[in-house]
Amino acid sequence: MLISFVFSSFLLAISPGPDNLYLVSLTSKSGKVVGVSFLTGLIIGCLIHTTFLAYGLNALIFEYEMIFKLIKYLGVIYFLFLSYTMFRSENFNQKKYNNIITNDEIVKNLKKGFLMNLLNPKVFMFFALFFPNFLFSNQISFKNQIFILGILFVIITFFVFGLIILFSDLINRKFSHNNNFRILIKYFNVFVLMIIALIILLTENNLILSQ
Repeated sequence: MLISFVFSSFLLAISPGPDNLYLVSLTSKSGKVVGVSFLTGLIIGCLIHTTFLAYGLNALIFEYEMIFKLIKYLGVIYFLFLSYTMFRSENFNQKKYNNIITNDEIVKNLKKGFLMNLLNPKVFMFFALFFPNFLFSNQISFKNQIFILGILFVIITFFVFGLIILFSDLINRKFSHNNNFRILIKYFNVFVLMIIALIILLTENNLILSQ
């Protein structure tokens, strides 16, 4: 079961999706330091989702429609806010651009990755539906098995997304001083964030909890 979980998690990580597409565009625009800080936020979010699942706290989200809708609409508002902020940001030009990344920018992107993960109800649903299929022991408690699976998932995600960051950083270093490229990446970021907001808006609470 663990081997199947590792293989499935690897396939999920490399499959094109909103998270890795946004990671590509973000790193291509701002470099690997920003990409790693965003990924760190995603990883922290995954650990929290794992904890929620291990202790059964995520069941509250699906049991109480009000909580589910609160997370859903907060997520939509947050992603639209990020999209609007990106749209309103100044276009880079070759004279202004440099590769200096401030601590504030690192913290900002870490928070962004964390909130993007935690305010997406589809991620709650993914953990609730995916992880229990790979329980592997009758001797180890459900909670400990979920934590083991969560740690494996984080390691695989960090490895695959880390490779994505390295690849995207090569693009950043090659084209970072091309103003047209940076404008294109900016609007691609806006597009991806709006798509994620739309996906969240269309998400329905259709998870049936066993009694």
